[in-house]
Amino acid sequence: MAENEQETSTSKNISPIRTFQSDVEEMLKQGNGSLTKIAIAENEKRIHTEGFSMEPTGEPASDKTRLIISASTILILLGLITLGVIYFWKNRGVTASPQTTTATIQPLIATDSDKKLDINGLTRDKIIQELLKERDQNTSTLASISGIRFIEGSGANEQIVSAKIFLEKLKTHAPAEMTRSLDDNFIFGFQAQSVAEPFLILKIGYYQNAFAGMLSWEKDLREDLGPLFIRPEPTQIASSSDDVLNRNLTFQDIVVKNRDTRALRDSNGKIILLYSFPDKTSIVITTNAETLQEVATRLFAGKLVQ
Repeated sequence: MAENEQETSTSKNISPIRTFQSDVEEMLKQGNGSLTKIAIAENEKRIHTEGFSMEPTGEPASDKTRLIISASTILILLGLITLGVIYFWKNRGVTASPQTTTATIQPLIATDSDKKLDINGLTRDKIIQELLKERDQNTSTLASISGIRFIEGSGANEQIVSAKIFLEKLKTHAPAEMTRSLDDNFIFGFQAQSVAEPFLILKIGYYQNAFAGMLSWEKDLREDLGPLFIRPEPTQIASSSDDVLNRNLTFQDIVVKNRDTRALRDSNGKIILLYSFPDKTSIVITTNAETLQEVATRLFAGKLVQ
């Protein structure tokens, strides 16, 4: 009997197990909300119990931000390094390849034929000898223009000779004020007449310096370019001292084909060397009016095409 009473007492002290269903039934009996409210309250209770909160704490977001910044910084640095490498190799290639220079130089005038002449290692006398050979062997049709392009090396090592280097190779006395005004691009060639007449076109950047430089160069021009431009005169016996002086005539102002020209004559009064500025960016040196006119016309036509 006492045992039964103890079991009864123990049963009364044990709380019944609470379930979601029992809670719902109890709340509905007490009128404490609808099923929807009860479900929301239960969910909030569960979240709180499990220690999980939907509110941002700031730490996860901070870690994510740092990760994004680090990744962005690495990508930017990699991009800058890549651009630097591309720039370095691109410029290295331009410097190392002489063919780049070759591709950028455009012909000054249209020519009927062209020939390259490698003057690498050649002396002044040898260069003149090679050009005189080209002159004497020229078989072009009348009035046609043959151009000579001066290079050094061949194949991948080929380099175009600049105007300044060309004059230096010929050991001319061209003054510095003129050579400083020269562009790299120039052309030497022949116009076919009864004989092949030579010409030289120089491009300039500063007209005033070039003009003053040419005037200063006149005293040496015959010696510097004479072997290429001036054919030897027949040997004559001087009849007087005046005849001897006439062999050293200086350049004079003349007009050729409506162009102001500086010309040098021989003892017979024949023009043997002249130069003119067809425009403010070009000098033409040649031996006669016909070649000057033809070269200047083609020079002007080339500008119209460009």
